Amino acid sequence: MPSPKRGRGAAAKPAAGKIVRKAVEKLEKPIVRVTGPNHSLPTKVVRVERKNFHATAQFRRKMAALKKLSDEGKLYKATNPVQRDKSITDGYKDRIRQKIWDKYWPHDKDLANRLSQRLSDYHPDHVWELQLGGPDTVDNLKLLHGRTNTDIGSQIWGQIQNLPDGTPIRIEVVD
Repeated sequence: MPSPKRGRGAAAKPAAGKIVRKAVEKLEKPIVRVTGPNHSLPTKVVRVERKNFHATAQFRRKMAALKKLSDEGKLYKATNPVQRDKSITDGYKDRIRQKIWDKYWPHDKDLANRLSQRLSDYHPDHVWELQLGGPDTVDNLKLLHGRTNTDIGSQIWGQIQNLPDGTPIRIEVVD
C-alpha cells in the first residue's frame, strides 16, 4: 500500500525548532565553574603592554599586584561568564563619593565638588581580575582610571578567551 502523501508545508519542522531545542539543551546543563588553576594544562604567558594613555602610576600598581599573584601561582582563566554582583562595585563607588562629601562638605565645597566630579573618570577595579580567578569582594577593589582599567582587561581577555577554563596564567608586563 502506498504511503499517504503529506500536505503542503508538512514536510519538516521549521528551522527555528532546532534553535529552540539547542537553547533548551544548553539551559539544562549547569555551568561548572573552575575554582583554581588546573596544573595539568600548560601555563599561558599573558603580556600586558602599557600604552601612552594609561595612568602610569596606576598601571604599575595594578600590574605589580597581578604580577605578584602570578608569581604565587594564583592566576588562572576563570569560567566565563564570571560571577559578579554589580551592587558591590556600584556600592563601592557610592561609598567613596560619600566619604568625599563627609570629609570636605561644607567647609570646602569647591574641593568636594571637584573630587566628586573626578570620580566619573574612575572605575572600581578588581585588582585580582575576575577573569583570572579573583574574588568579587570589596577587599579586591581599588579605584583605577577608567580607560586604563578597560584596556588592561581587554588585553588580558584577548589572550585568554579561547583557553580552557583553569589554564594557569603568568603575567608579563611590557612597559
